[in-house]
Amino acid sequence: MNAKKGFGMLPEQPCPPGKEFIFRTHDGKEVGRAKSVSEFVYLLKRIPLDSVLYHANGGHFAPWLEFMGQRIIAAKTKSIKGNSEEVRRALIALFE
Repeated sequence: MNAKKGFGMLPEQPCPPGKEFIFRTHDGKEVGRAKSVSEFVYLLKRIPLDSVLYHANGGHFAPWLEFMGQRIIAAKTKSIKGNSEEVRRALIALFE
């Protein structure tokens, strides 16, 4: 398992083609595409808050994280909902 600088020991194993997590805004605009858990966290820190809230409140993170083998983190994401930057901070904290 490799790690990107600043992300601890997050898995670098890429997902199969077509299984990337696609970050979108509430109106469907694509704002990022993660092929690994480390890319997911990298993008989570940078994408528009609208996208973070759309996916967090919609429960979209857990299925992909489970698919990527992150079952414990996936379960914890299910309870993180809201309408502020605190949602992003809480999600990022799960990976630190």
